[in-house]
Amino acid sequence: MLDRLRAAWRTLTTSPPAARSVQWDAARPVSRLKDWTPAAGAPNSPWSNPAVLRARAQHEFANGPLGRRAVDALVNAAWGGSGITPLFRDRGVQALWERWSRACDASGRLDWVGLGMQVLTSVVVSGEAFVILRLDEGAPGVPLAIQSLEPTYLDESKVDASTIGGIRYNGLRPAGYWLFQQNPTLSGANLESVFVPASECLHVYRPLLPGATRGQSWLAPVLISLRELDEFLQAALVRSKTAALFAGFVKSLEGTNPLSQAGAVPALEPGSMVRLQPGEAVEFTSPPAIENAFDPFVRAQMRRIAAGLGIPYELLSGDLSQVTFASGRAGLLEFRRAVESIQYGLLIPAFCEPVLRRWAELARAVGVLPADADTEVRRWIAPEIEMLDRRAETLVDVMRIRAGLASRGEIVARAGWRVEDVDAEIAADNARADALGLVFDSDARRRTQQGQNVPEPAEQGAEV
Repeated sequence: MLDRLRAAWRTLTTSPPAARSVQWDAARPVSRLKDWTPAAGAPNSPWSNPAVLRARAQHEFANGPLGRRAVDALVNAAWGGSGITPLFRDRGVQALWERWSRACDASGRLDWVGLGMQVLTSVVVSGEAFVILRLDEGAPGVPLAIQSLEPTYLDESKVDASTIGGIRYNGLRPAGYWLFQQNPTLSGANLESVFVPASECLHVYRPLLPGATRGQSWLAPVLISLRELDEFLQAALVRSKTAALFAGFVKSLEGTNPLSQAGAVPALEPGSMVRLQPGEAVEFTSPPAIENAFDPFVRAQMRRIAAGLGIPYELLSGDLSQVTFASGRAGLLEFRRAVESIQYGLLIPAFCEPVLRRWAELARAVGVLPADADTEVRRWIAPEIEMLDRRAETLVDVMRIRAGLASRGEIVARAGWRVEDVDAEIAADNARADALGLVFDSDARRRTQQGQNVPEPAEQGAEV
């Protein structure tokens, strides 16, 4: 009984436990984060692709050395000098595509590779690009020409029940785009926009959030850092120039300036000195010195910028002084995965395949290809990032082929070739060497990998 009375008394006098709740540390009202109060926004709110952000990114790409280097590194790695090209099953279709791709630009200046670089550069810098698929009877083979446009061509003033910011929607899918006929930023340009159906216009961008209908510049996370680092480097350059102006100042007892001419003060020159007069003294400047932490600070800022862009620091800066084989290979492996996501997650589905479908439709419509022509792509050939040890990579490819994990066709296609063409060249080389009585180590019929002779079939039968 006594125990029960004690338990009842504790229940009456003890305060109830506080209700448990889950709180995120980043959401708490911390004093040092009092200025960090971003407004909630939807993926399609006006800040998704503001004109100010786009203009700053374009300015940094045009004038900033680091911004230009970062964009070029991404474009060269993802598209390269050979571009992303299709490998068809039908050799006739392949020849027709190669002929058309050499002159597919509507302006007549670029080929397929140059157009792809232009589109990807606009996507990286401005966040998006528009590609118009035009009918052009003068195009070689297939009457199709490609015109790439920057997002400034979109007439965002067009708004109605089904049009938002110049894009008309049919449900969740875009039905077309209102585009200016000329660049609206040029003086005297025609500011009349025309409606282009979505079947004739591609909108290439990388949506950062689900449901986003516009893209934003890939430089957005690092634009402020790029700008401030550039200003810091310019200030350091001016400080260094000032430090080189080690000069002497002549002071007279009367306070007059014996060097002045009509009240003008002479400009400082490195090492300048004037012959002193009686009663005059001289003082020297104390130019500022470069801080010892200058180089580590710049390295840290450039690593921050490289991380924000998803590229290795060494590619952004060109500084290989602290890279080792292991760290360099690890950085390139991660960068290769990022580049492959751009190639196979953005460029091929949003740009290459739609262009190919339209090209095949027009080729069949004009009779260049028969209705039953096989326009299926065996694989898209994209440029690869070479690792630091090509010998090791080649040995891995050989082991994969011998283990049955890959085919020769796959390995050859990764290098941008058709295995049929490579086999034909090997057969031609072997036939020419046999006719001339030449034996090379590359001929597996005559030499092993260790350089030993391969016995003839008759000799093998006699030994058995």
